[in-house]
Amino acid sequence: MRNPILMPAVALFAALGAVSCQRDGATISGRLAGASECPVILEETTASGAVISDSVRTDRNGDFRIRIDKLPAGTTFYHLNVEGCRIPLFVSQGERVRIESQYGKPAEYTVTGSRESELIKELTDLMNDGAARLDSLSQLISAVGEKDTRRESYLRDYAREYSRLKREQIRFIVSNSGSLAALFALYQHLPNDNTLFNQNTDIVYYRMVADSVAKHYPDSPYLAALRAQIDRIDSNDELVRMMGESLCSPTSYPDLSLPDMYGKTQRLSDHAGKVILLDFWAAADPSAPLANAELKQLYDEFADRGLVIYQVGLDTSRSVWVNAVQQQALPWISVCDFKGPEGIAPRIYNVRSLPANYLIDRNGEIVARNVASGKLRDAIAKLL
Repeated sequence: MRNPILMPAVALFAALGAVSCQRDGATISGRLAGASECPVILEETTASGAVISDSVRTDRNGDFRIRIDKLPAGTTFYHLNVEGCRIPLFVSQGERVRIESQYGKPAEYTVTGSRESELIKELTDLMNDGAARLDSLSQLISAVGEKDTRRESYLRDYAREYSRLKREQIRFIVSNSGSLAALFALYQHLPNDNTLFNQNTDIVYYRMVADSVAKHYPDSPYLAALRAQIDRIDSNDELVRMMGESLCSPTSYPDLSLPDMYGKTQRLSDHAGKVILLDFWAAADPSAPLANAELKQLYDEFADRGLVIYQVGLDTSRSVWVNAVQQQALPWISVCDFKGPEGIAPRIYNVRSLPANYLIDRNGEIVARNVASGKLRDAIAKLL
């Protein structure tokens, strides 16, 4: 199996900015035995894909050296591209990473000088070995007919090997949970398989890695990206649950159950029988105070007549949202799950931009959406 070194999903990794060797820099050097004038390209993994950071050619002995003048704090993820074979590396400030390989066989490399990169090499060796065995078993299965008695045996061997490989991957992650290499391991996959780790059923490993990595790399953007992914997985589970509850709800609109600033759960359907303005906003939006001031006028006028405002914050910072709610003295129900646009409410109600609102009548029917502020008073008055 040619070059089965497998990449993590690059969408997971956020961009770290430009790199530029003193204490803030690093060097990557090595030898490709038998390679003369061979191009060696250093690629940084960013949110939008691979970005070339530097490129050199080996000398007549196959030696090369790449100097990174300035690295951002923490650890940066790179690939060393040698004739299409991409060697994964995690590089930190002050490290002197050394790669040794042979011309024509760059995937069969050794790496020293970077503990994280050494762990990635251990993992890729594990994955490559398992992928090769699975590939051999796949060829045996394809070579025999469906009625051949050997087929069932080959299928069992394939299932056992697959299970063994996943157990080995779990062992690697548990043993190295505090390393970025464990994060890398979460996204390794095999040919014809999206991922060894299912993000829903194996969420415990995502959380374990996130909690362990946070102790060693608290400011890493890779950790932040992993946390965001865990939030999305949790949101998916919560979305399924809430949509299931909505099917059994007497109201026709999707129900919401979100925490207020005190942590108390506020359920939208608790206000059935009243006119409800479901409003979406973001405390970080500079236009929010003016919009809320206009809503206050409506609330003062209609609250005693049966108007309920259920306002959902699409914020990720608890302090920003709580301060805004307090400073603006918002008198209605204010809730937020601090997951921003990935939260439950905006996904259920398909909120793509702000401001956004829904108007629900006393019968629990959604009668209007995204009513302009100038028309909102008349629409509420008519329902009341």
